[in-house]
Amino acid sequence: MHGQTEFSMSHSARGTLSPLAISAGRDLLNGLRRWDIFTRLGWLEVQRRYRRTVIGPLWGAINLGVMVTAFGIVGGGLLNKDIYDYLPFLGAGMMVWAMISIILNESCLLFVSNENLFRQIRLNYSTLAYMLVWRNFIIFLHNIAVYFLLIVLLAPHLLSLATLLVIPALAVVLINAVWIALLLGMICLRFRDLQQLVATVTQISMFITPIFWPPESLQGLRRYLFVEANPLYSLIEIVRAPLLGKCPPLEVVFITIAITTVGWALTYYLFVHFRKRIAYWA
Repeated sequence: MHGQTEFSMSHSARGTLSPLAISAGRDLLNGLRRWDIFTRLGWLEVQRRYRRTVIGPLWGAINLGVMVTAFGIVGGGLLNKDIYDYLPFLGAGMMVWAMISIILNESCLLFVSNENLFRQIRLNYSTLAYMLVWRNFIIFLHNIAVYFLLIVLLAPHLLSLATLLVIPALAVVLINAVWIALLLGMICLRFRDLQQLVATVTQISMFITPIFWPPESLQGLRRYLFVEANPLYSLIEIVRAPLLGKCPPLEVVFITIAITTVGWALTYYLFVHFRKRIAYWA
């Protein structure tokens, strides 16, 4: 009798989890299929942010260019690096970091700031994550266009066949950005104080990640902690290396694949179990 009770309970548990997993999977797939919705919403948000400006999103590229130039002149001197080698390294790293850091911070408000949107209309939650990533990718495209223009003018020797690897590398980063948006969106919706913690950690990570300084500057335990075990480094380097005309290191590729696999597995598990609670937490 006791064994029959345990069997019925386990069978019931499987029966309740299966529909949740199916609905979560449908949310992710249907949100991606409706690319016309999230691309349109993302573009409208970009237009809203730069309304009444003359050059629009190019202001971001200008600000980034000024920052890279200023840090490049000072950092090149401090690190004894040739300015023509250090500026592309710094510019490529800062450009990728800017996109990732903005996604990290905006992900904390993914469901908080869009509460009225998914309450008023029938919308897949994943659509909001795709919209956030698409919006920041549009801004990144403006930055990378300016970057390639400067490379052609100042350092054309950095362009090679390896540069084409930036396309699949960016696709991998964007795939990771979606699970990051969903994961942080759910966690920060439930625990609102974590938004400040994410902002603080992101700000600190900018200096302990090899963006301003080359990874070979550290050795031993420090290199392991701040370079090899730093997931942000792998996500940056897999794009930065092709931008500098190099193939990404194999260890960076393997680590990025591991980050993608583990990140999506964890996010999907939490999305399955807590997707139905998003509307109540908002």
